[in-house]
Amino acid sequence: MKRSVAVLGGGNGGHTLAADLSLAGHEVRLFEMEKFSLAMKDVFETKRIECIGEILNGTAEIAMVTNDIDQALNGAEIILVAVPAFAHKDYANLLADKVKSDQLVVLLPGTLGSLEFARIWRDLGVNEDVVLAESDTLPYATRLEGPGKVRVNVKINVQIGVFPSVRTEWATALLDDILSITPVSNVLEAGLSSMNPIDHPPGTILNAGRIERSNGEFYIYEEGMTPSVIRVMEQLDQERLEIGKWFDLELMTIAELLHTSGYGPKGTTWEVLNGSRSLTPIKGPTSLQSRYLSEDIPFGLRTFASIADHIGLETPVMDSMITLGEILVGGIPQTGRTIDNLGLSKLSKDEIIEFVRTGTHKVSV
Repeated sequence: MKRSVAVLGGGNGGHTLAADLSLAGHEVRLFEMEKFSLAMKDVFETKRIECIGEILNGTAEIAMVTNDIDQALNGAEIILVAVPAFAHKDYANLLADKVKSDQLVVLLPGTLGSLEFARIWRDLGVNEDVVLAESDTLPYATRLEGPGKVRVNVKINVQIGVFPSVRTEWATALLDDILSITPVSNVLEAGLSSMNPIDHPPGTILNAGRIERSNGEFYIYEEGMTPSVIRVMEQLDQERLEIGKWFDLELMTIAELLHTSGYGPKGTTWEVLNGSRSLTPIKGPTSLQSRYLSEDIPFGLRTFASIADHIGLETPVMDSMITLGEILVGGIPQTGRTIDNLGLSKLSKDEIIEFVRTGTHKVSV
């Protein structure tokens, strides 16, 4: 079924979603905040996005390109929020009291951002009946190669968690028409399945010297994912898996996530990464100031570590990655996303599980 979709965000993911869905025949409204509109001036003027490469090819005609949020949302069945995690708070406030109960809001990806959206809306007393969903990763490995031009290296089957999870069937029926998805039990499972915080920080931190001396010529997956780096990554991943077990979740390993997402062949972490035709050609990071540390630590590892601290789990590898990352970047902001931001700090295990199932936020006296 053809859908009416609002795509919020004009970066790599937003451009690619708008182009791919438009080429598939869906009605797309692409929104970017006015303060960032200049960067996509050509798209505002032409309403076209060019896709190059084997995975996605052609010129997409976008039905609407706007910086008017009301115009973008009006009549949209699905609202895709394709922005970095640090922008989730701004978008939660932007959408406050604007979304209707028959519209689905999806964070691509989420890293538990759906719970931050829910907490902000609960604090504001708005959007009580709105269903949220989030994916474990962006549906594409993609890069902007110029104004209105994207190259897609791979299309990805994403895991989708829905909040509250009792609305999973309704939400996934909508998303099945526009994305390749696998529903999971809840947003905790989707958020804790995020791959970027597990592979980006170790690959960047343990290659810091090489990155600084590379003059931009560094390929993290081709040359940075050596056996020793992968050993650290797998120890870090084990701590993530232990957090999932506390919530009765059997999360996939990083190797399984990479394979099932379509990034590489089935096998060990080493075999998946080194056999990936889509990842090994990716250049970067070109600097230690990249999002591989500045986003994937405060809105990834720090989030996971905060949850682990709440439930009494030790995460020494995770803690070391956070500390080293902060030093290398020269001080990652201490804000980021924590269990307080998620609105879970006063809830017990059973209360958290019930909350993500029903959306009912009850704190024991």
